[in-house]
Amino acid sequence: MISVLHKPRFRRRRLAALISFTLLINACSTLQDEIPEEPGSLSEARNQTSTANQTRRRDINRPLPTAEQATPLSEAEIAFRDSIWSRISEGMQFYHRHYNDDIQEAIDWFVENPDYLTEVSERATPFIFEITDEIERRGLPMELALLPVVESAFRPEARSRANAAGLWQFMAPTARSMGLKRDWWYDGRHDPIASTSAALDYLERLYQQFDQDWLLALAAYNAGQGNVSRALSRNQQRGQNSDFWSLALPRETRRHVPRLLGLSYVMADPLKYGLTLSPVPDEPWLARVDVGNQIDLTLAAQLADLEPEVFYQLNPGYLQWATHPDGPHIVNLPIDRQELFESRLEDLGDQQITWDRYQIKPGDTLIAIARNYRTTVGALQQVNNISGSRIRAGDSLLIPRAYREGDLLPSIQLAADNQSPIPAGIYTVRSGDSLWGIANRYRLTVAELINWNQLSSEAILQPGQRLMLQDPALTASTNIRSSQNPDMQVTRYEVRSGDTLVRIARSHGISVDQILQWNNIRRNALIHPGQELRLYLNQ
Repeated sequence: MISVLHKPRFRRRRLAALISFTLLINACSTLQDEIPEEPGSLSEARNQTSTANQTRRRDINRPLPTAEQATPLSEAEIAFRDSIWSRISEGMQFYHRHYNDDIQEAIDWFVENPDYLTEVSERATPFIFEITDEIERRGLPMELALLPVVESAFRPEARSRANAAGLWQFMAPTARSMGLKRDWWYDGRHDPIASTSAALDYLERLYQQFDQDWLLALAAYNAGQGNVSRALSRNQQRGQNSDFWSLALPRETRRHVPRLLGLSYVMADPLKYGLTLSPVPDEPWLARVDVGNQIDLTLAAQLADLEPEVFYQLNPGYLQWATHPDGPHIVNLPIDRQELFESRLEDLGDQQITWDRYQIKPGDTLIAIARNYRTTVGALQQVNNISGSRIRAGDSLLIPRAYREGDLLPSIQLAADNQSPIPAGIYTVRSGDSLWGIANRYRLTVAELINWNQLSSEAILQPGQRLMLQDPALTASTNIRSSQNPDMQVTRYEVRSGDTLVRIARSHGISVDQILQWNNIRRNALIHPGQELRLYLNQ
């Protein structure tokens, strides 16, 4: 597993806005004025016994103090006490047994980068309750709930340079050995719930393999079982200690484990360090619905009254525009949308199936089939994993009957129908918003927002205030002249089901490399329906 050791540039849009809205009533802004001292020495830290650690945990059998005895709690303390982070803090089991300079360095990093934990804790909102519940059900230490912070900064779509993927940063061979499904349609490493189950299975196995030593298990999770086993054998042959701190392990692993321990110190009492976490209630946020059959994800998003981009972020295990033909067919959505989704799904009946199967006949061509079914050759090639144009009589083709935004049946009324549209590139500030939160939500920098809106770096945003989310030179219309080349026009293209970068480039007379450059995306990046691309076209 490859850990994320630097602060990433967060790429969240409407999902963050949705999360912020659902958590708004629990938000708080009061912090302690002074930051208490960090652990002073190794001996002091090791004297923090498990008994002392338990004193900050709730005892349900202890009577509540009287009004005269009780000390009023601050808003921040109340918010933390009622959040999922408090439950995680109470369930930690081993971090306090370890302390050294490497751990202190990790503590210092988190304290010096307070925005990092605020943003990561917000990103964890849809999935952290499910993860915490599963860890508690298995009786495992809650330090493990923090591992996705170290591994992926809680980004289900994350991929490392070594091609580890998902919240838990599974390498392909390990994922395969733990039973995670991976193919063209679906990658279980990116599925937050499936990958959590597999990761905990793997960690339990490593814990038993390495004599119930969590530090060795975590080291093996990061460096591989073989590397840790060989390091142990070398030390045993030399008569040296066999604890984690004594082993000659890769540099990445020697940083990885102290980083989790340092994070555990901070998350055990974030208010002590003057840190603010997203106030995630200790209650389910996510609903998981088995739709029973393959379904177009854009259609599913509309049934849940969610924007496609939000739906894709909640269901990152699906790599194409639909659930897997052979399953899984489980979709994630906010729990407050479950009833609406299931009601509309029932109204659709068999129409939730957005694919036809066609048996190829002698003389058929992809072009003719695409024309008959009002789709494209590219879509047929992509859906059926066909690299060329050859097809064989008797075989079956999957034909996408793709839904586009606005194509729902008349019987389905969207709540958004009665809302006034907001101009593209304009954001209306809500209570609790901040410049960095808006910037990260829309893949911008704070400097860009300040520049485009003529703000000061200390500006205090007001609810109802409108902010430009792109260069004012680009907001006059959807088709404008490029400031770099007066002979070019900027067009915003909305990706449709069945689109590929090659198809979009060919239909607009441009190259794939240009699209990648203009939109700052990688060559192997997936595009999905509803996504907007910026294209510079000749007049």
